[in-house]
Amino acid sequence: SKGEINKAHTRLDQVLNAYPGNASLHYLKAQAYGFEHNSGQAEMELRKTLEINPNYIAAYSALGALFINTNQQDRAIAEYQKILEHRPDNATAYTLIGLLDESRQNYDAAADSYRKALGKDQNAVIAANNLAWLYAANGKGNLDEAVRLAQGVVQKNPSIPGFVDTLGWVYYKKGLYGAAIEQLQKAVALDERAAKSGNGSAVPNYRFHLGMALKAKGDKEAARRELEQAMRLSERAPFPEASEARSALANL
Repeated sequence: SKGEINKAHTRLDQVLNAYPGNASLHYLKAQAYGFEHNSGQAEMELRKTLEINPNYIAAYSALGALFINTNQQDRAIAEYQKILEHRPDNATAYTLIGLLDESRQNYDAAADSYRKALGKDQNAVIAANNLAWLYAANGKGNLDEAVRLAQGVVQKNPSIPGFVDTLGWVYYKKGLYGAAIEQLQKAVALDERAAKSGNGSAVPNYRFHLGMALKAKGDKEAARRELEQAMRLSERAPFPEASEARSALANL
């Protein structure tokens, strides 16, 4: 955060020499490379992170974002498909392929990859969360199955706002507005707590989802408050549903 990346690398290298099998340290090393815009070395460290701990949630997101930002989706997918030729039980590779296809809006292919990942590892939480999301947001599957998947993920990871948000949105799509509001309020609270502690900035999507659930339940005042907050946050962090949020506000 001070821009002293060389010092960060030196410190991390010292600790990595003592603990080379620590996934968190390799993830931090990847972040340091990310600050330098050194995507090649960042990717290498993220791969090491996932080799050590295939369920390291933050590394999945970081690696997916890296490939998206560097427009390497085709190369990445081809590479992970080669891995699967040699290691067909590798749930991590299926999940990463799913992430990349989802980023390109190839939702059917992404859902298929997530299902394959879960077939290899029922604890593949990113695959379970994202599959539940696709079922709910894109109509790619059964909503009852989406509920089962999202509930399982949140039971194991109750403090991750993105997972809680998925469960809330699944409930919303099921028409269970009271349950949706409860989960989406939790997601907003968890997100705010993380933002205040310096771990990222507030996510407008969570406010948008909460606003839509409140609107559906008939609480127009609270819905307007959340949707307006989503739009304010979108000035710093644009989100795909912004036009839908504006439309919902106009109809309140």
